[in-house]
Amino acid sequence: MCILLKFIYLISKYEIVKNLLLSFAFIITFTTFGQAQFNFGAGAQLIFDGSVFGVQGKALYEWDETWRGAGTFTVHLKEGLDWTIDLDGQYKLLKVSDNFDLAPLAGLGILKGSSTTDIGLNLGAFIDFVPSDSYHIYIEPKIVLGGADAFTISGGILF
Repeated sequence: MCILLKFIYLISKYEIVKNLLLSFAFIITFTTFGQAQFNFGAGAQLIFDGSVFGVQGKALYEWDETWRGAGTFTVHLKEGLDWTIDLDGQYKLLKVSDNFDLAPLAGLGILKGSSTTDIGLNLGAFIDFVPSDSYHIYIEPKIVLGGADAFTISGGILF
């Protein structure tokens, strides 16, 4: 056990290893909740304050007919911004049709920059279009309030 703790301490000094371990822990956490109500996918994000573009991986877990949780890991493609982790709760408020849902969301976001880490509050909507049982198309506009105030819009596909 002592050797394992020393190993973890040594590798935690390296930023890339910390990011990989954090990503791995994030994926394992969501996959342990079950496979039947679990979707994962990829997308893109645009932060309008400074026109920052990023690519993201998203996991979506449906607790029941009205509540679901989402976790997103975004890698930003601009110098000075490294990554963002968003953990959001969604309430399926409006079912427009059999294939189209609108869900308000709220959650926390962690933004890692080159010299700072900011935590903010996410408020927005998750717009979900399900053309078939095998995939979802989503659009997610949100406002981030806190250390890095911004308006973002994300979009992508979930399987």
